[in-house]
Amino acid sequence: AWLRIAAAPYELEHVQQAQPSWSANELPVLRSHTRALGPHELYDHLREAGIDADANLSPVQRADAAAWASLVEERLGVAILFAFWAEDENYETVLRSAYAARLAIPLCFYVPWTMRKRVLSQLARRGALANGAAYRIGADALEALNTRLAGRTAFFDSGPSGVDACAFAHLDLLLRCPLPRDSLRAKLRSYPDLVAYVEAFSRRYFDNFEPIVPTPQTDHRLRPPALTGRPAGFPYAWDEAAASSTDAGAQPCASSSRTPKQQRFKRRSRNAVFGALGAALMYAFATDMVHKEEDYEDYDADDE
Repeated sequence: AWLRIAAAPYELEHVQQAQPSWSANELPVLRSHTRALGPHELYDHLREAGIDADANLSPVQRADAAAWASLVEERLGVAILFAFWAEDENYETVLRSAYAARLAIPLCFYVPWTMRKRVLSQLARRGALANGAAYRIGADALEALNTRLAGRTAFFDSGPSGVDACAFAHLDLLLRCPLPRDSLRAKLRSYPDLVAYVEAFSRRYFDNFEPIVPTPQTDHRLRPPALTGRPAGFPYAWDEAAASSTDAGAQPCASSSRTPKQQRFKRRSRNAVFGALGAALMYAFATDMVHKEEDYEDYDADDE
């Protein structure tokens, strides 16, 4: 969104075709010539290169924009982190499933667990894990944003700027990502002006308004078991006929979307796991034999 507001040309590279040395914890990554820039240094680099989404703002407006961006990131961002990572049902149904479907073994097990542990530690330091504190913070931020953006298409009359990209990123995530426990999204939907702001921004700069992550209708790996039914509170309808037809045409394996390097890494990871299990079994067997031999020697010595 920031790059599109600044009218900067760029090419989008899917994460599955990205360099394997890039961490899954540090996305998005901007590759500029020979440099790979993470989210923390991306904007400073672009400004140094003369690409600035806030070029039309006055010094007073820049200060105002910084204050609103801080509200979005530090208040609404905390509530979003809680909704995605601290809510067990949301984490198990959406996040962990999405990571497991796109990362090779053993990263599909390790990365989601590590990221969740880090987020929960961050939320605990901010006192946002108990008594609905995170949702109260998020609700206050949404109310403030609705007051500011009511009847507007941007924070400032000069047009969209960096703070609009920041607000859109957080609000759009809430609207488009399906969560079983979506009280924060329900709060956002209670403000029609905010919803209209997000949809107008999306149509202007992205020409669409589609879900961020696959839903059970489009990805068979996210569907509930046939015998247990859908999880309680799912915010979308379940169509059994559509599910059956999709199953018939579903691909048996998602490995075809991986690059050859990723397929080799998956094979080597699997072989390493099997090798480690085999070594552990051999060690246990050898240790047991040594103990038995020592027992026999002790028995012979007693007889003598």
